[in-house]
Amino acid sequence: MTSPKITNKQTEILTLIFQFRFLNRTQIQQLLNHKDPKTINTWLKDLTEKQFLNRIYENTIGANTKPAIYYAGINAIRYYKSLGQDNNPYLKKLYRDNERSQSFIDEQIFIADICLDFLEINAKGEINYTFETAAGVTSNPLYSFMEDLSPQLIFTKESKAEFKQYILVQLDSVSPKYMIKKRLKNYIEFFFTNEWEENTNKSFPTILFTCQTMTLMIYAKRTMKGLLNDYQEPEDFDAWFSTNDKIREQGISAEIWE
Repeated sequence: MTSPKITNKQTEILTLIFQFRFLNRTQIQQLLNHKDPKTINTWLKDLTEKQFLNRIYENTIGANTKPAIYYAGINAIRYYKSLGQDNNPYLKKLYRDNERSQSFIDEQIFIADICLDFLEINAKGEINYTFETAAGVTSNPLYSFMEDLSPQLIFTKESKAEFKQYILVQLDSVSPKYMIKKRLKNYIEFFFTNEWEENTNKSFPTILFTCQTMTLMIYAKRTMKGLLNDYQEPEDFDAWFSTNDKIREQGISAEIWE
C-alpha cells in the first residue's frame, strides 16, 4: 500500500512523535523552532486527515483552550516500519496508544517539557544536555541491557567543569505500592550488576525519581531508605526524588531534589 505524500517538515513531525510518543501542538512548534502556529496547524491537520497522526482535542468550554495532543496513526507506524523498524518492540506499543490513560499521556507531555527545558539551556551555550527518550532507549541496541527497567529518560549534562549522566524514572500514583517498591528495588539491583559500566564505559549514573504527588514522594523516599539499608548502603548509588509540580515550576536543573 502506498502512503499519502507528505512534506519534509511533516516527516520531521513524525520523527518527533516517534521520539516523544505524545506531543501537543505548542510542543511540536517549539521543537521545530517554527514561528508560525498557523503553518504548524496546517501541517498537523493534513497529517491527521491522512491518518499519519491521531488527535486528542476537547471542544468544550475550558478544555478548548488547551492545545490539541497528537500521537502516531496507522500511516505513521507504516512509515516507521519503512525505515527498518519492523522488529523494534517500541512499534508494537504504538498500536495501542489510542487506549492509553490520561495519566500516561500526561507523563509523555511532561517528559517533552523537560527536554524543551534542556534545549533552552543548551541555547545559552554554557551547559549542554543530550538525551534519549524511552523510544531511543528501546530502539538503541546500546541500551538493550535496560529493557526491563523502562526509564523515561537518559540524559547527560556536560560543561567545561562537569560531565554527569542521569536516568530519570517516573513514579505514578496509580501504581500500587508494592509495584513502586519493586521499581525502586530494580534500580538498586541494576547498580550491582555493573551492566551500565560494562556497556557504556561510564560511571553509574544518578537516578532521578519524579513523583506525581508529594504523598508518593514521601512514600518512595522512605521505601528507598529501607531498601538501601537492606543492601548495606552502597556508597556509589545516588538516587534523588522530586515532584512533577516542582519540576514544572522551577525546572529539572533547579535545587528541588531530595
